[in-house]
Amino acid sequence: MEENAAVMLNGAKPELQKKYGVSISAAAVDLAVRGLKPFASQLYPEDGPPQKCVRILEDACKLVQTKFGNFGDEIEFNEKVYELGRSVVELIELYRDNSFDSRFWVDRLRSERDSASIHMNDFITRWDFIRSPLFGDTSTENFRSLRDHAASFNWTETNLNEVVGAVDQFLVNTRRSQVLRFKSLLTVEACHVAEVISRLTDVLLTQIIPSNINNHKNNAIEMTNKRVVNQERVVNEIFEILASKKPIVTKRPRGSFLLVGPTGVGKREIAKAVALHWYCDATRLVEIDMSEYAEPPMKSSAAYDISESGSKSKHQHLRNRLNEVVANRPYSVILLDKIDKASFDTVTRVLLPILSDGSAESVDFSKCIIFMTSSVGSNQLVSSCACYKGDEVLWKRFCSNPLEFYKNHDCTFKDSDRARVLIEATKIIGADLLLSLDKILVVGMFHNKMAVARLLLREIIRENYGESLVVHASNAALDLLFLRARKQRLGVGGKAIKQALIKYVISPLSAANLLSNVFVCVDTFVGTSKLSFRAQPHGRSAADLYFKFKVGTFDIFIADLKMKMEAVNKIFHLRSEFFDLSESGQSFSPLKELTLETCDRLLSCFMSPTPQLVCVDKEVAPYDLPSVEEKLKFKSIYRSLKRKKTSIAKATSTIVDVLVEMSDSSFDFSNSPRRNYMFEGLNQKAKTKLIGCLSESLGDSFFMYIKLDENYQGGKEGKKSLIGKVKDNPCMVVLIDGVEFADVSFYKGLLKIFDKGILDSVDFRRSIIILTSEMGNKRRIAAAFFKDRSISIVNQGVKITRFRTELLYRLDGIMFFDLIKPENGGIHCVHGNSYIKNSHLPFSSFLCRLFEARFSVSPLLPFYI
Repeated sequence: MEENAAVMLNGAKPELQKKYGVSISAAAVDLAVRGLKPFASQLYPEDGPPQKCVRILEDACKLVQTKFGNFGDEIEFNEKVYELGRSVVELIELYRDNSFDSRFWVDRLRSERDSASIHMNDFITRWDFIRSPLFGDTSTENFRSLRDHAASFNWTETNLNEVVGAVDQFLVNTRRSQVLRFKSLLTVEACHVAEVISRLTDVLLTQIIPSNINNHKNNAIEMTNKRVVNQERVVNEIFEILASKKPIVTKRPRGSFLLVGPTGVGKREIAKAVALHWYCDATRLVEIDMSEYAEPPMKSSAAYDISESGSKSKHQHLRNRLNEVVANRPYSVILLDKIDKASFDTVTRVLLPILSDGSAESVDFSKCIIFMTSSVGSNQLVSSCACYKGDEVLWKRFCSNPLEFYKNHDCTFKDSDRARVLIEATKIIGADLLLSLDKILVVGMFHNKMAVARLLLREIIRENYGESLVVHASNAALDLLFLRARKQRLGVGGKAIKQALIKYVISPLSAANLLSNVFVCVDTFVGTSKLSFRAQPHGRSAADLYFKFKVGTFDIFIADLKMKMEAVNKIFHLRSEFFDLSESGQSFSPLKELTLETCDRLLSCFMSPTPQLVCVDKEVAPYDLPSVEEKLKFKSIYRSLKRKKTSIAKATSTIVDVLVEMSDSSFDFSNSPRRNYMFEGLNQKAKTKLIGCLSESLGDSFFMYIKLDENYQGGKEGKKSLIGKVKDNPCMVVLIDGVEFADVSFYKGLLKIFDKGILDSVDFRRSIIILTSEMGNKRRIAAAFFKDRSISIVNQGVKITRFRTELLYRLDGIMFFDLIKPENGGIHCVHGNSYIKNSHLPFSSFLCRLFEARFSVSPLLPFYI
């Protein structure tokens, strides 16, 4: 039978190659003959085995042609473009923050960025050859001749043989050129045959073409851990069991698991990830709410009879439901949610036979995976022994020596968390059912809430906006959402976080009617509990930005690539029409317009100039550096200031020292010193002295002062003036007084300077930006650095216009002046990317606490403990 199929396939192979313009590999033919045998009964029941093999191979040819016509893996490519853009803009917001949660997310973003950029680079390399002429000069001339011949020829029924022969010869020649040029893209491989079989039978690709089980397991573990946060142990144990060998003769499920844990820790997400990454299809997940099978209340003997009959119907309903799921899709992941809510009798009668050996079941469950979830006993994960609270004797023993008490006291809490949870689960679910499972896993509460919130935000944005919108939530914004969720008693798990995101982030975005291709940063106003949304269009594509292409180059490249692919696809269309007309015996007259259109499209595309991917450095205007005499003057001023002991002199000397380094022509931008500062704690008198000292030391050529107040609306003019100053002298010290009053234009200009170092083609990378603000929590600053708790908070009534927490993250350092004696007192300088002495907080988090308007802990305790 296999020999007959092989002979028929080898005979049909040349015709299929000619018809679909592809090349068929020997491995594809071999799989169509030998690999089809286990699934033959499910495929084309009206055909015999040889005909089935031919039809499968023909469907594989259609699949390859369709993929080529759809620009190959364009969908995956677009996803990688979106992923690259998202990771780049989020890294700009987060890479300065060195808190643990942010470091975790930054590492993930860098991995996504690198993965997306590698994929895009491979895509460009793989498709770049199509932009060169498809035909040689001789072939192109013959092609042009065909077009002229087809245009001038009289397409009548009696005179078609000549032009049809010319078209036929053209298709033969172009097939050779196409297969040679697009060999890797137009070759039917075994994987294409397997994909066709999988679509027709719903059998996994890994079952049709066996793969390395360890590689599959490791890849599934890696991808699942990206979806589920802080559950590595649970994920590893699940996939270890799924990858282990099972007895050949059994109807038991491929894996059966009970996931026990509080609401919102990711139990459902784990089951969904298993369906997606082990069975490679998220739609294989089937969820059943087991609370639908709860035991009805019984109040009388009559009610007992009714409930008994109702229970029987529920048993049958659940059994039929499970049988139907597995019969339709054997490779399913079944999630029995809230198993503890279901009737004990129903669960035992229906599930125990399936999980034990499955021999009593008419349906084979051996290919499916069953998950059960429950929150029973999850309170044991956070409980601790409190026996001493109700017993006077135990209380005395506890007070005399707590360590000795916990060591000798016999209590269930001495057991592990898992043991206590199992005790509670056994009471509700039953020991027999638990023993029949492959694994009982305790899913604890995640500790990185920031990562969970950002994953959920991504998921919600993709569901509602697709790839047209990127939304980033800052740490301050997420902390505020967690606080609101607790105050409204939403909970602390993933479900509570998702509700808070939908209410406070997604709803305002929906009301804003944002355009596509927009980046939105959700942040808080400093010192308040108000969310702020900053939306900005992507002025430059992520590929241009990351690969340093000239602006617009990448989009032009992709547009040219698509245009030429559409032209090549016209050949496939012409070939398809030609063979359909040949097989049907109909007139070839309809080919005229299609032939002319194909010729015109190909000639216009492949004879036109090809755009190039041009890489450029940052486009900046030329500038001159300070002279040798000016540098020597700055060094002299620095030495003079160092001899003075006042805080104003110390701050000025720090700035002058940085300016000297920036003035060096051999300055390395990749190792830039700290140049973005905030001065906090200056009163008006001290501020006046600081301005005078900077102006006297640097002169008007190297110092610029910008005053902002509540009525400030001159952002565009102020930005223009700033750009003009720095363009004339790149080594400029700019003091912006009252940054909280900056309007939208000026504020966004500051963000661009901090993020890119360039604003309107003017290089700010040698400039020093100093911000001052009255938004600091005076009492906290005094307590943290100057051990003084007598100062009250004096900035409660200041109106905040445009000062978001994101600005604090972009600072390289902050100088705190003594609030009692800012002119002559002490000065404390804290630098970014460092942890604060005597504090467990990183720089950015510590800084945010200093700008909070109120204490969140008792004022009698240090706020950073």
